[in-house]
Amino acid sequence: MEPIKIRPAREQVADALRRAIFTGEIQRGEELTQEAVAAQLGVSRMPVREAFLMLERDGLLMLNSHRKAVVRGLTEEDIVDHYDIRALLEGEAAARASVSEEVADIRAAYEDARSAGLRGDAAAFVEANQQFHRAVWEAADNPYLMRFLDQLWRGLPPHLPELVPVQMRQSLADHDQIMSALEAKDPEAARRAMRHHIQRSLQQFLNAWRSGSDS
Repeated sequence: MEPIKIRPAREQVADALRRAIFTGEIQRGEELTQEAVAAQLGVSRMPVREAFLMLERDGLLMLNSHRKAVVRGLTEEDIVDHYDIRALLEGEAAARASVSEEVADIRAAYEDARSAGLRGDAAAFVEANQQFHRAVWEAADNPYLMRFLDQLWRGLPPHLPELVPVQMRQSLADHDQIMSALEAKDPEAARRAMRHHIQRSLQQFLNAWRSGSDS
């Protein structure tokens, strides 16, 4: 058995708001107040305030005062641009990581993500998936590349497996291909596998986002 992890209230509030924005339950241009969100979610105002700041950094909210926010939401262009840039940069990171000797952390994160995915634990998978990608960046050993990728992930965090459950199973298959290319020390195969992984995720994200927007 694995240790039980208790996530901070601010992260749970941010996740709830992110899902509501993604599914269209909260509409673009809608004004949110800390008091109303706190009452709806059954928490105090402090984690809501912190969640508002997190989602402002993500680009999903615009704070117009210390206690109110307007939903910026996502446009299709935002999503496509984000994933296209990620595919380019993470593909390069994977190619560089494939010639590194530091693959133990990547393998450990890969195994954690696989374990979480096979037992259907989306929250644990999201965390392990992030560790997998970050381990690849670190093995690439380029601080500039890592800084850009870190900024991208903070702009639109990879919570798709929590929003689209089928994504988890398909990500596991993608991870298999990426891991194989890394351990084979094949830069071009690693680049292709990582870019495929991100571009496939883009299509699933767009399909689910459109469904939510149309409902």
